[in-house]
Amino acid sequence: MSFSFYSSLFSFPSVSLQFRVCSSRQLRVHLVITPMIVPSSFAKIVAMPGVVFPLLLQHRSTSTFSAIELRINSLQSSSLSTAYSKQKQSLRADLALPGQKNLFDATPLDICRFLVFKDSKGKTQVHKAGCLHLGQRGIFSCQCPLRLAYSTVDSYIGKLRSIFSDIGRQGDWNRTLLLGNAASDLLVKQYLKEVTAEQLRARITPKQAVPLFPDKLLSLSRHLEKRLLLPSLSPAEIFITARDQAFFKALFFSGDRGGDLGQVKTSELARFPDDNGFLFNHVWGKTLRDGASNLFGMHRHPHPTLCPIRAIESYGAIARELRISLSCGYLFRSTNPQGHIVDTPF
Repeated sequence: MSFSFYSSLFSFPSVSLQFRVCSSRQLRVHLVITPMIVPSSFAKIVAMPGVVFPLLLQHRSTSTFSAIELRINSLQSSSLSTAYSKQKQSLRADLALPGQKNLFDATPLDICRFLVFKDSKGKTQVHKAGCLHLGQRGIFSCQCPLRLAYSTVDSYIGKLRSIFSDIGRQGDWNRTLLLGNAASDLLVKQYLKEVTAEQLRARITPKQAVPLFPDKLLSLSRHLEKRLLLPSLSPAEIFITARDQAFFKALFFSGDRGGDLGQVKTSELARFPDDNGFLFNHVWGKTLRDGASNLFGMHRHPHPTLCPIRAIESYGAIARELRISLSCGYLFRSTNPQGHIVDTPF
């Protein structure tokens, strides 16, 4: 008993290649030429240099097209406004390649040369084996060179890989064809390995964050409270001081990441029924990118100077006095280069 089915593997405007299985031992290939029915709205394409736009939108108003462009530009601006994107842009602006080379011509050796060039801005002194300051932190009067910390070199290489990927140079580096991502080659990885080994032999280890204990937070809080009483502070300085006090206390008692806490919006806060604290429902941050949420509570502290709830309430009251609405948008607002408070993450 025979059976049949059709499978279209290749499609052209009016040509399709079909396989017909008539039995378990017979396979016939048919070249079928059929006219294609194309919807009238897609029948024409307007082509300009660098632009292909279907005439589907021709019957739409100009305002519709402007709204589409505005939406695309808004999303692109949001992507470019992140700290990582700004660091990449800064690194790309510094990317000096020898001769007339550009990013499309760069080789792994050029990347290593650029990293050596960046060493001139390093702040880590790598002491030689016989130096008296070997293993000591700081910069001394010895002739030992200043280098980039190996963790910084690693960060630069990661950003360079992303920069090359953005311009279409993806995949592993092909030494024969001189194609691919130049920053992902073994030569660059070996450079990082040697830099790391050199600094570890010089007893250089990454700096650890200094823990903030309650007594330090108490001293910081008292300092900020005294600063708020200074008559010489401008309205913007008053707002910043109140914001910083609330942010530091909330960060201390929540255990959240500083970058994530700076992304908190007012709508993500809810008061406990007994007014004994706040409930945070945080859904976006460096470690929150998949729709999950970070739900945590923050209670009032018996010590008024350390209490994060009191600090947030004081921050909100000061904002209202300055006619800055925190009822929506980001809770901890940042300032722009002109010193104005803007509704952007802190």
